[in-house]
Amino acid sequence: MDTRSQTAGRPSDLGIRIRRRRLALGLSMAEVAQRTGLSTDRVEHIETRPFALTGGELVRLARALDISIEDLTRLDHPRTPRHRPVSPILEPMREEECRKLIDARCVGRIAYNRADELVVIPVNYCYLNNLIVFRTAADSAVAQYGLAPIAFQLDFVDEGFQDGWSVLVNGMVRPATAQETDAARDRVEPWAGGTRESYMAIEPHRTTGRRIRSW
Repeated sequence: MDTRSQTAGRPSDLGIRIRRRRLALGLSMAEVAQRTGLSTDRVEHIETRPFALTGGELVRLARALDISIEDLTRLDHPRTPRHRPVSPILEPMREEECRKLIDARCVGRIAYNRADELVVIPVNYCYLNNLIVFRTAADSAVAQYGLAPIAFQLDFVDEGFQDGWSVLVNGMVRPATAQETDAARDRVEPWAGGTRESYMAIEPHRTTGRRIRSW
C-alpha cells in the first residue's frame, strides 16, 4: 500500500491529521519517531511536506498515535465520534511535559483582574528562560501592572476523537526587563497588529496540566 499526497508544496491532508493527532496526545516528533522506528526527520517530513507513505509506515504511525488506520485516513473525519469513547482517561501531566508544550506554541490566553471583572484575552508569546513574554499596548490595563497575579492557559482539543490537553500557569506579571525585551523582540509578533511595544513577563509560580485520552 502506498499513500501519496495530492498537493505539491504543502502538507497533505494525512500529514495534517497526523500532526493534529500527535499534538492532541502531547507527543513530540522525537517521541513519535521512537515509537515508530522512523527518524525524526522522516516524521517532520510527513507532517510538513508532500510525501509517499508505505503501508508499513502507516501501520506504525497509527499504532504510535493510538488510533485506527481507518480513522487516521478518513477524508471526511466527523466532528464527533461515531462511537462513544472507550474508557476515557483524565490524567495529570508532569511539569516538564507542560513546559515542552508551552515552548512549542506561540498563542495562549491570559486571565487577570481589571476593576471589578475578570478579563480573558488571547496573546502571542514566547517562552524565554522559564518566563512567558508577551507584548501589549502601553495603555492597556495589564501594562500598568508592576507585579500582580495572572493566569496563562493554552490547550489543544480534537473534537472528533474527544482527546486533548490543557496547561495552566499561575504566576505574577510584570514589565519585562531590558534584557528580556531584547531577547524576545524578534520572537513575539502580535497577530492583532497595532502599536504593542510594552513587553510583559509572566513569572510562573505553579504550572499544571491535564490530558484526556479517549481511545
